[in-house]
Amino acid sequence: MNIYFTNRFFYLGLAVVAVVLLSFGFPRLYWIGVGLAVLLVMFSLAEILWSSRLSKKIELTREVTEHWSMGDEQYVKYHLKNENNVPVEVTVTDELPSQLQHRGHIFQGSLSANTEAAHKHSIKPTERGVHNFGKAHAFISIPWLMLVEIRKTCPISVETAVYPSFIQMKNVELKVFSKTATLAGIRRVREIGENDEFEQIRNYVVGDNLKSINWRATSRQGELMVNQYQNSKSQQVYCIIDKGRSMKMPFDDLTLLDYAINTTLVTSNIILRKYDKIGLVTFGNKIGNIISADAQKGQLQKIKKALYNQKTEFLESNFELMYHTIRQRVRRRSILMLFTNFEHPDGMRRQLRYLKSLSKKHLLVVIFFTNAEIETAAQSKPSTVEELYFKTFAQEGIVDKQKIVAELKRNGIQVILSKPHDLSVNTINKYLEIKAKRMK
Repeated sequence: MNIYFTNRFFYLGLAVVAVVLLSFGFPRLYWIGVGLAVLLVMFSLAEILWSSRLSKKIELTREVTEHWSMGDEQYVKYHLKNENNVPVEVTVTDELPSQLQHRGHIFQGSLSANTEAAHKHSIKPTERGVHNFGKAHAFISIPWLMLVEIRKTCPISVETAVYPSFIQMKNVELKVFSKTATLAGIRRVREIGENDEFEQIRNYVVGDNLKSINWRATSRQGELMVNQYQNSKSQQVYCIIDKGRSMKMPFDDLTLLDYAINTTLVTSNIILRKYDKIGLVTFGNKIGNIISADAQKGQLQKIKKALYNQKTEFLESNFELMYHTIRQRVRRRSILMLFTNFEHPDGMRRQLRYLKSLSKKHLLVVIFFTNAEIETAAQSKPSTVEELYFKTFAQEGIVDKQKIVAELKRNGIQVILSKPHDLSVNTINKYLEIKAKRMK
């Protein structure tokens, strides 16, 4: 049934009941109460008939993009059209995806006669995967009565997919390759060393390095020819994502795994733009996805698709299995960017032997997170003994993170210790630094 009584109807009904109850002490009020009850019923029936006719000329449509970007603010658009010659009161509700945890109406207000209206509803998805929109509903009533609402259901169910943050990917790409990159936190690092990849043979010009003279080409052409080199464009980079329980820690509606996944997509795009090859490995207590490093046109889309359904596992991560997998599958020396999280030096030391073994064969960058709540607690001003203890423990937690950084660096491992929000910028800066310094 599509007829619903509003709060106003029930308030007026309670008032009528109150008048009838008072008639036990004041008999004259009885017929007044009966008269009010009859009027309430008559007005309600009239509104039901009238609103039913008006609802036939009300149109509601919803506009949803096919793909959403996780962790970014986006919008669902609703379009209302009133083809009646009188204004109506409209309340729009929507069966939004359960992942959004939204309760309440989307829009409520008057819609003038023969007009159209548009409304944007802000959405910030925090889970990857398929999101199902159900039906949208418009509840229509007459502005000066509003005793009854007629529901008009618009069967416009749609399905949308939430992917890792491609909005962030595009924004960071613009920042990295713009002249104002430093304003966004992207560091400019002076390149060190000579170019090492052969590009072409050309005529010698004054100032060229004499060591680059190609004597064979010179003898053939009868004039000095030199080899021209450029920066290597075929370096392999692998993003390795830990999906263990340590990555389940939440921060600002997203988990650490979500931040790692968003950063992986952002960094992969920059790596491909720098003409390097990018690959992906995910692991928890077992190996997940493996994508071999490549620079083909569809590589970014392949990585995006693989990251789409990654879930945090509640088991301890198997670093030994990850190490043997990398050893078997990645034969060529590569840059390995390992996204993980260590809260205590003992936890890191249990995996140190595998990290050291990887760093001997590859350039390993261990990327893990600061604990925002601990840092906030460490900076607080305690007013009780309990708060003082808590601050002390928080400061010890910060020191533990610094110990992890120092020990990894002592073992020749590159390290990034980052806040979740700064992860993409810090990771890209490290990659650009490695490229500029020709670290291999």
